[in-house]
Amino acid sequence: MKNLIAIFIAGLVTAGSVGAETRLPASQFASSQKPTIQYQVENGSGYTEIRDEKSGENLRKSPWRAFAMSLIVPGTGELYTGSTLKSRIFMLAEVGGWASLISFKHLANWREDDYRLLAAREAGADVAGTDERYFDVVGFYDSREEYNKIGGAFDPSRQYYPDTEAYFWNWSSDAARERYRDLKNDSKSFRRNSDFALGFILANHFLSAVDAYWSAKRHNRGIESGFSGVDLKMLDDGGWQLTLNARF
Repeated sequence: MKNLIAIFIAGLVTAGSVGAETRLPASQFASSQKPTIQYQVENGSGYTEIRDEKSGENLRKSPWRAFAMSLIVPGTGELYTGSTLKSRIFMLAEVGGWASLISFKHLANWREDDYRLLAAREAGADVAGTDERYFDVVGFYDSREEYNKIGGAFDPSRQYYPDTEAYFWNWSSDAARERYRDLKNDSKSFRRNSDFALGFILANHFLSAVDAYWSAKRHNRGIESGFSGVDLKMLDDGGWQLTLNARF
């Protein structure tokens, strides 16, 4: 009876040893599965980023880096933090803002060229090197003589235009003068719109930077709690160590 018990125990030990030997060798396992390696990197701001070579979604993001990225190019900070939808919105807003700014600038310049050419053709005005106030006055008075006469009657101290070719104008018709005023008003309106577009661009940069900062904060809070990953490494004696990382 004792011999049977000894044989049975020996069989169990042998079976357990065989089972241990049937595991995949370290070289075969490593070739099919890449261990997850986590390490820390200190950036210039003193902020610690935990990088995971296996998954980029669980990396901690630097809020100030995200802020700087979106301040320079709106949407890039959101892309860095994984907020893809908001990244597209800010990028589209940036493209739209610049397209509006360039368009309004060109339209304003075209209208300015139009009203200057009209003044030269229909009023005989010399549009080279004349100040902006001159072009405003040209749209309200039929001629230089009318401006000097009316201005002197209401305000003797008002500036008169001298009797020179540089300040001469005399409109051929009221319709031409009205057309001139419309073109000049259009030019001013387009310039105001270009200023609004520039303000929109600056606001988009600032809002995107602030949003990217808080997106990085939210991202980090999401990975600082709960299950954060698996760490697998080979021991010196040939075995494997499996670590489950979680924060609470």
